[in-house]
Amino acid sequence: MEKIKKAIETFVKGGDNNDVAILDQILHPDYQNIQDGHFEQTGIFVFSKEQYIDLVRTKKFGGHPRTIKYEDVHQMGNIAIAKTMLESDQLKFNSTIVCVLENEQWQVISNIPKIDMTN
Repeated sequence: MEKIKKAIETFVKGGDNNDVAILDQILHPDYQNIQDGHFEQTGIFVFSKEQYIDLVRTKKFGGHPRTIKYEDVHQMGNIAIAKTMLESDQLKFNSTIVCVLENEQWQVISNIPKIDMTN
């Protein structure tokens, strides 16, 4: 479980620090960010690895340190699903993060955040 959590923490810190090099390494080539709503916009938004990295590069995503609280981490062979609460001074994310083990390395293949503005 520690290697899974390390992959998740690397992913989160990559976004927090707008570090696209780290994100490029930790995100699986088939990564998808799937979210219900995009700040003021409603609907389902799906971002590929390239789109997500571009959003971080241009600072539309990321740039705010977040704490990580693990609500549940479940491993099924080479797939792990983590339910997390990620919180910054501006936003709170209830995220389901899916990781896969390939070539002896855990990578994030999916992030499904529900974003809530904090008061």
